[in-house]
Amino acid sequence: MESEVAPFIVDRLVKQGSAARPHAEILVRTLSALGLDSLDFLELLNEIEERFDVRIGDDAVTASSTVGDLITFVEAKVAARPPVSPLDRVPSREPPDGESR
Repeated sequence: MESEVAPFIVDRLVKQGSAARPHAEILVRTLSALGLDSLDFLELLNEIEERFDVRIGDDAVTASSTVGDLITFVEAKVAARPPVSPLDRVPSREPPDGESR
């Protein structure tokens, strides 16, 4: 199964207007070279964290990282997540604290 990470990140960069180059060229560019300012950079990281349910440390990815480095890092985080059981998604039937049935 092909990862959704690379298309998601490249799509976000294109939508931000940071990337209008062929995909292969984007992968070797640094995030700062694509013109991301600090707010754009933080928004991109936030979107990635929300979409893939991963946490990106403050020093794990920087503006001097390449797009390819970012993709590789996120793919590794996604692969390292523990599998989610369908039972983990079922809402609890326990009453809120202090309430009885």
